[in-house]
Amino acid sequence: MSRYFYATIPYETVTDVEAAVRNMKDTLDNKPTTWCVVKPMINPKTIVLPTGDVIGWETGDPLNDTQIKALSDADTVYNVYAIQGGDNFTEVKEKDVSTKVNDMRKFYANWASVESYYDSQNNTHTNVTNEDMSGYV
Repeated sequence: MSRYFYATIPYETVTDVEAAVRNMKDTLDNKPTTWCVVKPMINPKTIVLPTGDVIGWETGDPLNDTQIKALSDADTVYNVYAIQGGDNFTEVKEKDVSTKVNDMRKFYANWASVESYYDSQNNTHTNVTNEDMSGYV
C-alpha cells in the first residue's frame, strides 16, 4: 500500500513525491489544457426570440497548450471552461483569456493541494520543499 499522496495520486517514497512535484510545476507552467478548455467562438448567428434577439455561436476546435499560451489581443472571442471547478465563460475577448486561464489554474492547484503531500502512515500533511509551489495557490 502506498504511504504518500500528492495531488490525489499515491506514491511509495518521498523521492517519488518530489518527482511528482517537479512534474506538477511543469504542468502548471506549461500545460493549461490540464485544467481548462479554450475554444474559439465562430459563426455567430442571430437568434430571434420573443424577449429579444440574442447571438448564438458555434465553437471551433479546442486550442492546444501552445496555442493557449500564445494568445494576444486579437478580436477573436473564446469559450473558456474549467475541467475542475465548473467555471464556464463565453464570449471572452482574447486579451482576457489568460486571466481566466490563470484563475482556473489557481483553483486547480488549490484543489490538488500542490503545496503539500499526505503521509498516510503518520496521518499528517507535509509541505513540499523541493519546489516553491506557493505562487500557484
